[in-house]
Amino acid sequence: MKGVLILIGIIVFSAIFCYWVPFVLMPGQGIAVALPVIMVPGEVVWEDFLGVEGLTVTNTIIGTLVADVLVLLFAFGATRNMKKIPGRLQSLFEMLTEALYNLAKSTAGHNARAIFPLMATIFLFLLIANWVKLVPGAESVGLMHCAHDGINGYPKNGIILDVDSPLDTGTRATEADYEACYAASHGEAHAEEGDHGEEAVAEGAGEGEAATAEAEGARDDIYAVTPFVRGAATDLNLTLGLGLLAFLAIQYFGVKALGIGYFAKFVNTPALANVGKRPMGIMDFAVGLLEIILELAKILSFGFRLFGNLFAGGVLLFVMSFLLAMMVPAAVYVLELFVGLIQAFVFAMLLLVFSSMAMQPHGHDDAH
Repeated sequence: MKGVLILIGIIVFSAIFCYWVPFVLMPGQGIAVALPVIMVPGEVVWEDFLGVEGLTVTNTIIGTLVADVLVLLFAFGATRNMKKIPGRLQSLFEMLTEALYNLAKSTAGHNARAIFPLMATIFLFLLIANWVKLVPGAESVGLMHCAHDGINGYPKNGIILDVDSPLDTGTRATEADYEACYAASHGEAHAEEGDHGEEAVAEGAGEGEAATAEAEGARDDIYAVTPFVRGAATDLNLTLGLGLLAFLAIQYFGVKALGIGYFAKFVNTPALANVGKRPMGIMDFAVGLLEIILELAKILSFGFRLFGNLFAGGVLLFVMSFLLAMMVPAAVYVLELFVGLIQAFVFAMLLLVFSSMAMQPHGHDDAH
């Protein structure tokens, strides 16, 4: 009987939050979930920022700056007044850095001290950047503007979009829709109506009445929302930039540990020098050239892995929120918390492992 009661409770709870709220209550109030605008590049929030021509600020740049500030506040807040008996923030900071350093030491050995600062910084930045996008309002509150050509939008109701039916995908705007909306929002429509009115008087009252009826029958302007903040790692510019940074760091650590001999891994001249005694040296030289391609591919591996997982997670969250509004999207939130942690950890671990490998001597003689 207890199990039956629990089952009934689950059914009632699901019926309320998976049907009644998203399909009856919210549409009745005109606040049903709109279909978000899904774009791969960062969306422009401000053009000519601070009056500087050409200075464009996107929502992914804002997301990056927010993550930077939070990382610095966490680090300085935890270390500003350190005590022998640490408080909660200092304890969290010490626990996190100690865990990361022990991981680096177990993986890279005596090279851990050189790699650890960059590895820990990237991990903390990506972790906070990945979690910032999950804060309510991060990718839903922003600037309302006229929908551009090809973008689905809705009429507006004050400061929100007016969505009065569930699963409403909105109206796809055309160039004419955008121009009419832009003119109306900037007060140009009134001037044009005045000009047309004067022409109508000259041409006859009948045409004037027809123009008025046509204007009154025109549909509402179509609006869309550009969020102020978007996940930093959902922008391919950031992930490829971090991938390039990791690539350069790996080369730096390799040269620092092995000197100019590090590049013998790619252009294996010692193998050619001993080709008379060891003919397989030609094969070793060819393999070294292939290593150049593999090394450059790490940039794409770093960048696209991080971008693909975070961008796909954001799209999944958008779609589930549009379909059900709540409950199931809450489960996706938990999943995205886990994915954000794992992706930050994977990026940091790959940097650690590749840097440690680059610092190891290569070749049979060196290994011996």
